[in-house]
Amino acid sequence: MAIKKDITGTFAVIADIHGNRWALEAVLQDIDRRGIQHIINLGDHLAGPLDPVITADLLLEREMLHICGNDDRVLFSPLEELSPAQRYIYERLTPTHLDWLRALPATAVVADDLFVCHGDLFDAPYLLEQVEVSGVVLRNQQAIEASVAAIPQPVILSGHSHIARTVFLPQGKLLINPGSVGLPAYTMDTPIPYAMESGSPHARYAILQKLQNAWQVEHILLPYASDEAAAMATSNQRPDWARWLSTGRA
Repeated sequence: MAIKKDITGTFAVIADIHGNRWALEAVLQDIDRRGIQHIINLGDHLAGPLDPVITADLLLEREMLHICGNDDRVLFSPLEELSPAQRYIYERLTPTHLDWLRALPATAVVADDLFVCHGDLFDAPYLLEQVEVSGVVLRNQQAIEASVAAIPQPVILSGHSHIARTVFLPQGKLLINPGSVGLPAYTMDTPIPYAMESGSPHARYAILQKLQNAWQVEHILLPYASDEAAAMATSNQRPDWARWLSTGRA
C-alpha cells in the first residue's frame, strides 16, 4: 500500500545510485547549490561493486523520501540464495543500514499529484522501454497506458531502466524517469541479451516544479569523478562495470 507524503515547491528526483557514492556526492552537492530542499529517491541504492557503506551513510544523513527497488529487496533473500555480488553488499552493511532498507515503502503518493515507485512492479519488465531483438526502444503508447491505467495521479515517477525519459500520455498523464545517478549502462541476458545505454558517464537526476497547473521537468547531467568509481569496479574484478561507468556504453 502506498504511503502518502506532502512535498511542495521545487524538488529533485534521483534513482538507481547502485552504490556509486562519487556520483551521489556530486548530485547532492548540485541539489544543495540550487537550494532545492526536497528529494525523492526512487530506489536501487546500494547494489554494485562500488561503495555501499558510504552510499548508505550519505542517504541516511539526508531527509528525503526513499522508495525500495528490486535490488534493495533482493538483499533480504536467504543468504544462500544471494549471488557473490549481493553478498559483497550484504556483508558490509550494518544493522542500521539493513533496518533502513527493510522499512522502505514500495510506492508513495506525494501531494495527491504524484505516484512514486521504483518501476519494477508493473505488468512489464520496464514501464517505458521495450526489449526487442533489435535493441531497446520506447514502449508503444497503448502498452504504457495499460500499465498505468489503475493509477489516478497525473504524474508518475519511476526509475529501474536507468534511461532518462519524460513521456506524455494524451489523457494528461506525465511519466518521468530521472535516469541513473550511478550506473549509466548495463547488460542483461534475459529474456534475450540486451543493453541499457545512456551514452555518457554523467550522473543523472531530474528537477520538477509545478507552474500553475503544469509541470516543468528538467533533466540534469553532471560530470563527476567517474574514473574513481571505475577504478573501484576494476579493483573488485568487475571490468564490465568499469566500462559502463567510464563510457555510458555497454
